[in-house]
Amino acid sequence: MALQYAVLERFQYKDEEIHVDESEVLVEIENGDGQIITIQRAIISHTKKRNLVTVWNGPLLTGDKNDLGRKDYFVRIEGAAQRPLGFHNFLASYLGWQLPIVSRFDGSDVPLYLECIFPLFAIEQKHGWSGIQSRMPAHFRIREMGKRAIEFVLKLDSYAIAAERQRLREQLNAISENWERVVIELDAKFGAFGGVLRNVPKLPRSEWPLVPPPECLIFDGKEWEPVQLAQLRAASRLKELSAVDVPNIADDAARITEALRAAQKELAALEVTATRALQDSAAEETQNASIRERIAALEADLQQYQDLKRLREIGAELKLSVVTGRCPTCEQEINDVLLPQAAAAPPMSFEENIKFISGQISAFTTMLNDSQRVMEARQRSVTGIRNRLQELRTSIRTYKQALTSAERDASAGAVRERMVLEANIQTFERISEYLDDALESLEVYAQEFAKCTSALENLKSDTSERDESKMQSLQTSFISQLEQYGFSSIKPASLLQISRETFRPTYEGFDLGFNLSASDMIRTIWSYLNGLMEVARSTDTNHLGLLVLDEPRQQQADKISFTEFARRAAAAKEFNQQVLFLTSEDNETISTMLAGIEHHYIDFEGKMILPIEF
Repeated sequence: MALQYAVLERFQYKDEEIHVDESEVLVEIENGDGQIITIQRAIISHTKKRNLVTVWNGPLLTGDKNDLGRKDYFVRIEGAAQRPLGFHNFLASYLGWQLPIVSRFDGSDVPLYLECIFPLFAIEQKHGWSGIQSRMPAHFRIREMGKRAIEFVLKLDSYAIAAERQRLREQLNAISENWERVVIELDAKFGAFGGVLRNVPKLPRSEWPLVPPPECLIFDGKEWEPVQLAQLRAASRLKELSAVDVPNIADDAARITEALRAAQKELAALEVTATRALQDSAAEETQNASIRERIAALEADLQQYQDLKRLREIGAELKLSVVTGRCPTCEQEINDVLLPQAAAAPPMSFEENIKFISGQISAFTTMLNDSQRVMEARQRSVTGIRNRLQELRTSIRTYKQALTSAERDASAGAVRERMVLEANIQTFERISEYLDDALESLEVYAQEFAKCTSALENLKSDTSERDESKMQSLQTSFISQLEQYGFSSIKPASLLQISRETFRPTYEGFDLGFNLSASDMIRTIWSYLNGLMEVARSTDTNHLGLLVLDEPRQQQADKISFTEFARRAAAAKEFNQQVLFLTSEDNETISTMLAGIEHHYIDFEGKMILPIEF
C-alpha cells in the first residue's frame, strides 16, 4: 500500500503546514493463542531504514513499555520469509502458518510469501477494488499465484495433490537417474574386463524380470559368448588339467620352491602394508568428514553474522556480546578464557568477523580438497595392494600344486594354462557378481518405478472430496450473498460458479469482470471475500478470521446493499472473527445504514493525525 505524503513529507494542522521529520507505525495484535505483540516499523527515520521491524513481546500501546522484551527483524530483504531473523518468517510462525513451497516461472522454488496471501484479508481503496486479488505482487513471478493463495487460505488438498504429483515426478526422475547410473557403472566394469553388457534398457521398466534376461558377453578370440558359458568351459578345462599330473617337475623343483618362498615372504609383508593402508585410508576419511562438519559450522556462523550486519545497516541497535562472556552466535558462556578480560583485545566488528570467517572457510575448503585427493590416492593404493595380494595368492596356490605333483618333466605351458584358467574363472565370477548386484538394484528401482507410475495414474483429479465440500460451501455462501446484496448483472445469480481450476468466481467458464457493472463487481468482491471467511466457520482452513476493507462502499453501491453486507459481516462476532470497515462516509449516513446492526463505531472528527498529548 502506497503511503500518503502526510506521513512522508508534510501535513496541515490548524492552517499550518508542518514538515515531517520522523514517522513510524505501531500495530498491536493478538493471535489465536492469546499472545499479544506490538510491531514497530519506521516510515521516516534518520537512523533506521524501513527494512527494520521491531517486535515487542506484549501490548506496547496499551500496556507498560518498561516490562516488555523486544527483538529486531529484517523485511523486504532476501531471506525475510525463511531465515530466523526475517520478519515474515517470524510472522508466519506467530500466525500458526507453515508456508507452502511454490514454483516460480524460472523453475526455482520459494515460499508462498505473505504478500501473496494478505490480499484475501485486506483491501485498500485505490487499487484493491478493481477485482478479486487485484493487488497480487507480480514481481515474485510465482506460477498461479492467486490460485496458490486461495488453496492455502482454504487449506485445500488440491495443493497437496499437486505437490504429491510433483513429488512423484521428481521421484521418477531420481529413479531414472539411479537406473542409468547403475547401467553405466556396470557397463564400465564389464568394459574393464573386455566384456559387453546386453539386454539392459537405459530407462527404467515396470516389468520384472527383464525379458530377454540381461547378460555379459566375453570375446574368446573368435566370437562373443555369455560369461556364464565361458566360465563353465574354463572350469571344465581346469578340472581336466587338475586330473593329470604335471610332468617332470623334479627338474624345476628348486626354482619353484624358491619362488614359492619369495612369494610367501612378499605376501606377508604386503598384508602388513595393506593393513596400514586401510588404517590410513580410514583415518583420512574421518579427517575429511571432520573438515566438512567444520566448514558447515563456519558457513552457519557466516550467515548469522551477515544477517546481523543487515540488521545493523537498517538501523538495529546491536552489540557483540563477547565482552559480556557470551558467544554472539551460539549464545554459550565463554568466561573460561586464559587471559583476563581487561587485557584482552577489543572484539572484532561484524565486518571483521565476516572477513575472518570467510578466510577460515577458504582455508578449510583448500584443506578439504587436499584431503579429498589424498583419500582418493590412498583408496587407489588399497585397490592396487589388494590386486597384488590376489595375484600372489594365485601364484602360491599354483606353486604348491606344482610341488605336490609327480616328478616328471614339467611343462611350463601346462602350469601357465592352469594359472590363466584360474585367473579367468575368478574374473568371470567377479563379472557374474557385478551383474547379480546390479540386477538386485535394478529390481528395486523397477518396483519403485511401477509403484510411482501407478500412484501418479491414480492422481487424475486435482481436488479431493474434502476440497469439493469446501468449494460447495463457498459456492453456497457466495451465491446467497449476491442475492442478498441485490446483484443484477447476471440472473439468476446461481449461473455463477466457483471454478475448480482457479477457485475464483466464473460465468460460462470465464472470470467475472468484463460482463459486470461496477457496483456488481463490488458486490462480487464482498461476497467472495466474506464467503472465504464464512467457510472457515465450519471447516478447517488457514483463514485468519480477519477482513479489513478500506472504503467498502465503492462505486456508490446502493445503501440497502451495503446495509445487507454489514448485516452479514456482523455475524463474524459469533465465530470470534473480525471485520473492519474504514470509510469517509459522514456520521449520519453510516449511522443510518448500520441501524439495528451490532457493531463498534469509532468516529474521528477532523484530521486523524493529531499531536500526541503527554
